[in-house]
Amino acid sequence: MLRRTKLTAHPNPPQNFRITKVTDTAITYAWDEVDGANYYLLYMSNRTAPRAVFSNEITIEGLSFSTVYTARVSAFRRGQEGAQSEELSQKTLLPAPTISRFLYGESYVNGTSVNLPSVTNCKLYRKGESTALLTGTITSGVLRIYVLNNVNIVAGAQYDIRAIDGNPNQATSVPGMATTITAELAKLELNAVTSSARIVSGKTEPNGFVRLTVDNVARTVPQADADGNFSITSSAINANSLIKVETKVGSIYPTHAALRADSGLNSIPTAPIRNLMSIESFTTLNAWTLQSGAGTSRVIDTVNTKDTQAIKLTADKTIAFMRNTTTSIAMEEATALECLLFVHDVTTLDKVIVYLANDTGLANNVSFTINSYELTSGWNTVAVALSSGKVTGAFTTAQAVKAMQVRVEPKTEMKAEVSFDLISSVKADKANVLFVFDDAWDEAALGITALESKSLRANISVVEVNESDARFMTNAELKALNLKGHDLLNHTKEHPHLDTLSKADQRVQFDSCKTYLTTNNWTRANDIVIYPYGDYNADTLSALAEGSYKLGRPLTSGIEITSPNNNYLVRTYNLTPDRTIAQAKNTIDYAIATGGTLLFLNHRLGTTEQMADTMFWRADWFEQLAAYAKQKVDEGKVNVITASEWLLQ
Repeated sequence: MLRRTKLTAHPNPPQNFRITKVTDTAITYAWDEVDGANYYLLYMSNRTAPRAVFSNEITIEGLSFSTVYTARVSAFRRGQEGAQSEELSQKTLLPAPTISRFLYGESYVNGTSVNLPSVTNCKLYRKGESTALLTGTITSGVLRIYVLNNVNIVAGAQYDIRAIDGNPNQATSVPGMATTITAELAKLELNAVTSSARIVSGKTEPNGFVRLTVDNVARTVPQADADGNFSITSSAINANSLIKVETKVGSIYPTHAALRADSGLNSIPTAPIRNLMSIESFTTLNAWTLQSGAGTSRVIDTVNTKDTQAIKLTADKTIAFMRNTTTSIAMEEATALECLLFVHDVTTLDKVIVYLANDTGLANNVSFTINSYELTSGWNTVAVALSSGKVTGAFTTAQAVKAMQVRVEPKTEMKAEVSFDLISSVKADKANVLFVFDDAWDEAALGITALESKSLRANISVVEVNESDARFMTNAELKALNLKGHDLLNHTKEHPHLDTLSKADQRVQFDSCKTYLTTNNWTRANDIVIYPYGDYNADTLSALAEGSYKLGRPLTSGIEITSPNNNYLVRTYNLTPDRTIAQAKNTIDYAIATGGTLLFLNHRLGTTEQMADTMFWRADWFEQLAAYAKQKVDEGKVNVITASEWLLQ
């Protein structure tokens, strides 16, 4: 605010004359107030006469881009003008370039900019950031940035594009105004498909290409018309065929839509929504106090981390635990806890326990035990339902979490190491459930019938050589199941212990069964591999990756919360005789709370007496389990899906 005083001397020159903002067409000047000034005079190089300014800040608009302007300011008081300030020189910025719509997958970001000798380059930034990710060229005003296969370009993300005034390799260069773009996914709409008409139609980008896949077999890549409409007739479509259409942009297929023939547009449920919030990133070592004694330690781990660091807790022949009492975390809306941790050698580990407490002394806490059979060596992302925790004292999620503790227990006389990288809260209310019958035993038909009576589908793991064994389903039975939309999975050629075979021999097991399934036109899930006996080793994972197999499942117990695509360590829940129907139902509720995917594994169904054989689970229990799953489907809390559908969510 201007101050009015009785000062009569010439006013002092304004101090701290500065530029607070500059664009391509405007410069904002500011300065410290001068005592008693009635107004100020701003002298600029683009005008012969000064401007009268009645505050200590002004924005001059209507300027030319990439032009140098000089300015001074003086104060005027009681008819007297004071001395002028120091002179400021400022060049306006280049205008924002004009950028064409960019589809994720295109090789270049294209556009136009000003055509000046000093403007030969442009830069791409994440929106709002000042560190450039990529540099492009501007030739005679034509702008291009090569972005193909760059890891920084992410579908749906936004980026700023700026022309550069001057040599981009010199500090004197200046980025111009930004144009913000989005790496858009190509649009795709799909119409319902019937097995009688066998026509796949829809809409994509004008003159765009789409790829049609029927039951996991790529069929054709036609071009849409000028309006983006496409229509494809495929004789490969049968009842319950799984139809996938992908847009082609450049050399990749970034967008897909999928459905089942004869089942409408929403026949493949969307994936459960999981809202995560980080509650501990393990980036402050001093926040975690080692509570255990000799033989234990906690150190920073900058190798086994997904961000900047984890904290490695070592338990050498004794239990190790560390505590953080600096937290204050609201958990009242959370349904689960998610832990990201690196297990250095799972064969030495017995269990990990995570504690949350309402007090720093842990008198009122809830604890979650993660057993070693739920973990693998290397990275693990494990979710636990809050309702499953063991409560001590009066712990409640209605009060803030004031302390956390993690505990590592090694196997007897062993040294276990676990690097803790992230703990997040989870809010979820829906899960995927898959019913898997390994080996295609005859008795599995009881469970499949129970599912079919509720309009639910199953997954049957097929061993190639079992077709000639009377104890297993016949070719005709498997064919009928495939036509009903059940998935037939790859359970190898001969059901060997994979970890006893060379990588080449393991590959033979996978490829032979895939060929067998393909020959029978059971292609929908022929690249989804189930490990016999749950056995695997590093060669198994390598062989699957080299063969472009999509999913692998050992016998690691738990709820799967990571993507199934290229996931060769998918968790499962084995329905063995020691697991009751009550426990199985509770596991569905547990999965709902975590927002994950629950794979029920079963071999044979029978009577209570038959459960002396660990391959069996009670048929009446399975009927109850199927009914409970159907109840949750009707409540909107569960998707009962097949493995091939899971890959398409």
